[in-house]
Amino acid sequence: SWGNAIWFDDAAEKMGVDVMRWMYAGQNIENNLLFGYGPADEVRKKMITFWNVYSFYATYASVDGFDPKVIKLEKSSMTILDKWILAKTHLFIKEAQSALDLYRVDGLMKSLDRFLEDLSNWYIRRNRRRFWKSEDDLDKNIAYGTLYQVLTLMIRTIAPILPFVTEKIYQNLVRNSVDAAPESVHLCDYPIADESWIDKDLINKVDTLKKLVEVGRSARNQSNQKIRQPLAAVYYAIEDDRIAEFIEEHSSIVLDELNVKAIKRITGADQLISYNVKPNLRTLGKKYGKGLATIRNLIENSVDIDLVNELQDNDKIKLQDGEFVLTRDDVFIETLPVEGFAAISDRGITVGLSLELTDELIMEGIVRDLVRMIQNLRKDAGFAVEDRIEISWELDRDIAQAIGKFSDYFMAETLTNNIREKIKDPDFTGLISIHEKSFSVKIKKL
Repeated sequence: SWGNAIWFDDAAEKMGVDVMRWMYAGQNIENNLLFGYGPADEVRKKMITFWNVYSFYATYASVDGFDPKVIKLEKSSMTILDKWILAKTHLFIKEAQSALDLYRVDGLMKSLDRFLEDLSNWYIRRNRRRFWKSEDDLDKNIAYGTLYQVLTLMIRTIAPILPFVTEKIYQNLVRNSVDAAPESVHLCDYPIADESWIDKDLINKVDTLKKLVEVGRSARNQSNQKIRQPLAAVYYAIEDDRIAEFIEEHSSIVLDELNVKAIKRITGADQLISYNVKPNLRTLGKKYGKGLATIRNLIENSVDIDLVNELQDNDKIKLQDGEFVLTRDDVFIETLPVEGFAAISDRGITVGLSLELTDELIMEGIVRDLVRMIQNLRKDAGFAVEDRIEISWELDRDIAQAIGKFSDYFMAETLTNNIREKIKDPDFTGLISIHEKSFSVKIKKL
C-alpha cells in the first residue's frame, strides 16, 4: 500500500535470481534486510568479478588446449602465489563450513568477498603473464592447474548459496574436462579443507606484502602521480624482520605493482612521515566534560607518532594510566610526509615514494601510456588476445625518442612485431592522444 514493494517476478527479471540470493545470504539476520535495485547493483559487480575469474581461465585454457588431468600440483614446483592462493582456498572452505554449521550464511558470504578479492585482484592480476606466455611450459601448466583447482573447490563451496551460476560454471569447467565427474555440482560432496595446504605463516607474509602495495598505492593517489609513471624508489618501514626478509626476497612484486625502480627498508617511520594529532573537541567534550582540558594537555605533550601507533595497534589510545580512552573518532590525525615524498602509514607499515622524476623515468612513463592506448585500439579492432600486429604512425620527436629507448618493452607488451613508416591495407585505423597531441595509428594483424 505504500508503493515501496518490489514484486518477486520483477526483481528476478531485473536483478537475476543468484544476485537476489547473494543479497539475502549476505545479510546479518539480526538486522533489517537491505533490499533494492541499488544494493543489487553492488552485488552484481561482485557476481561479474566472479564470472570474469572463470571467464579468464576458460578463455586462455581453451586457446592453449589445457587439460587439467595432465598436471599434478606439487608444492616444490609451485610459486609463492600459487601456494598462497591454495592456502587461502582451503582456509575459505574451512571458514565456510564453520559458518554453515552455525547457520550464519552471512559469515560465509563475508569470507567469499575477501577470497574473491584475493583471487581476482591479486592472484590472477599478478599471474596474467604466465597465462600469456607463448611457450607451453611447466610453469604455465601449473598456473592453469592451480586456477582450475581453486575454481572447482570454490564453486562447490558456494553452490548451496549460488546454485545457478555455479552449475553453469561446473558444466563448462568440470564436465567438459573430467569424464567421470558427477552430472551436477549439486551432486558433488561438499569440499573438506585440506590442512596440509593452510600455511598461516605464508598467508601472513603474502598478506603483509599485499598490504604494503595497497599502502603504496594510497601514497601514489595522494601525490597525483599516475600508476603508469615510473618512480625512482619506494621506502618502507616495518618492525618484523622475518616479514621484511620475505619482502626483500619477493621485492620484484612490489617494484612491479608500484612501478618503481628500487625498494629500500628504513629503520623508522619517522624518516618518511610525521603526524599532528589533535583532539576532537566535540566527541571528547561529550565523553569527558571537564576532563577535556587535561586531555588536550596530555596530547600536546605526547609524541604524535606514538599516539598513532597505539591507535593503529589497539584501535584506542589510553591516556593517564587508562583514565581517558580515546577511539579513532576522538582525534584528528594530520599526516605530513617529508619533502619530496608521498608517504602513508597504516597498521604498522609505513610506505614512502620518492617523487623526483628524471628524463628517463618521464620517457618510460610516455611509453607505458602508449602501451595502454595500443591495447585499447587492439580491443576496438576486435583482435584476439594472442594476435600479433604491426604498426604505422607518425610521432613527434620526444615521443619517438621514448619509443626508441623502450622499444623492446613496448613491442612485447602489445605483441607488435614491426613498427613501419607505412602499412598497406591496414586492418584498423585509430587515434591516440598524448601530451595534448593526437596521432593517427594504423594497425595490421599478422
